[in-house]
Amino acid sequence: MVDIKPGFSQELMGKNVLILGYGVSGQSAELFISQRGAKVFIYDEKPIKPRLGCAVSDIPKEHIDLCVTSPGFSLNHPILQNLQERGIPVVGELELSFDASRWNYWIAVTGTNGKTTTTSFIGHLLRTAGFNVVVGGNIGVPVTSFLNEPISETIIVAEVSSFQLETVHTFRPQVAVFLNLTPDHLDRHGSMENYFQTKARIFKLQQPQDLGVLNAEDRWASSLIGSLKSRTLAFGIEKGDVHWSEGFLNVLGTTVASVSDVKLRGRHNLANIAAGVAACYHLLPDGFDFASAISQFCAPEHRIEFVRSVGGVSFYDDSKATNPDSTIVALEAFQEPVVVILGGRNKGMDFAALAEFIKRKSTVKWAVVMGEAKESIKESLLVNGFENISEADSLEEAVHLAYEIAAPGDVVLLSPACASFDMFKNFEERGDRFKEIVRKL
Repeated sequence: MVDIKPGFSQELMGKNVLILGYGVSGQSAELFISQRGAKVFIYDEKPIKPRLGCAVSDIPKEHIDLCVTSPGFSLNHPILQNLQERGIPVVGELELSFDASRWNYWIAVTGTNGKTTTTSFIGHLLRTAGFNVVVGGNIGVPVTSFLNEPISETIIVAEVSSFQLETVHTFRPQVAVFLNLTPDHLDRHGSMENYFQTKARIFKLQQPQDLGVLNAEDRWASSLIGSLKSRTLAFGIEKGDVHWSEGFLNVLGTTVASVSDVKLRGRHNLANIAAGVAACYHLLPDGFDFASAISQFCAPEHRIEFVRSVGGVSFYDDSKATNPDSTIVALEAFQEPVVVILGGRNKGMDFAALAEFIKRKSTVKWAVVMGEAKESIKESLLVNGFENISEADSLEEAVHLAYEIAAPGDVVLLSPACASFDMFKNFEERGDRFKEIVRKL
């Protein structure tokens, strides 16, 4: 990959820039780059109608000075391979936004599961303390969308994916958080080791004055303790500099909150809360009321989000669960009998561990499977001796089947363990559609 020099985002006037992908990040990059005087060409594998740039079906004949690629494009994509062979710099929207706001204070959060909750919680803590904060990144709001107006006194809190970290060059957040690593995106990264090395790029350029926040209870994240250039804080549910002890949150020896203050479902969210506190504890004023701030924080949309109760059956939207481990974590959050809706597009995942957990977890009474992965999930469930399975051809059918199966007091949980791309453009659209169907029951 061609090296990028700091300040490239300030030198776009008169340049030709190719954007790959016209999703949310591509559209935000288009506006940002166009407003800085560059000519924008946009390539997408679907038909598009750019607002400011020029749609192209291949690499433009004009000389290209810079390529901004969307996370959905693998570095092995033929266009990216061609550009790199020609020595054309390639960055992602994350690198572009960081370069344009390098004087801001950045807190970046990565990991397989819990990124959105932790990122949102950090933003919530800082806002409660009176800071100007923007929350963006992989959470669904590109950081470049904030940068067309001055934000000099603003802290940027960003959720960062492994796909985004593939194309960073100068990215150096003052605080970098690594939550955990479980199998995901192996169709893209090829192995857990490659996936881990990509995630670890979040710390690559940090210096001793920066902060690395690592999960003491995750074998991948904890393996970095003692090896970072930055100072380190470890967190966990029971271990770390920030952890829970006898029902209370302990930060470097000081008790700051009680587990009763946490309004989020699931033990995993205790780790997310600990991570968020570790990430911004040094910024918060003496006497900050952690208990009050924690008690006011609610689950982000599509993360074990309560939708409504119908006939005594409670419906929860966990559409963000796009891998088996995330679904296991969601199922662990419920003591009530659960009818779980599973399926979508498989990302190279093995469903054996999920199936084994469902068989072992007595509260899972039924599974409704759908999407491209339904046969693989069904086979894994049957191999593990779980036979309470129904198949659906659509999300609407899956919801109605689950409601028919559930009894008063039960939970219907959409926690697919798969990507949404076989039926929806993203997990948000899938979750919104689920909630729409539930509200019509």
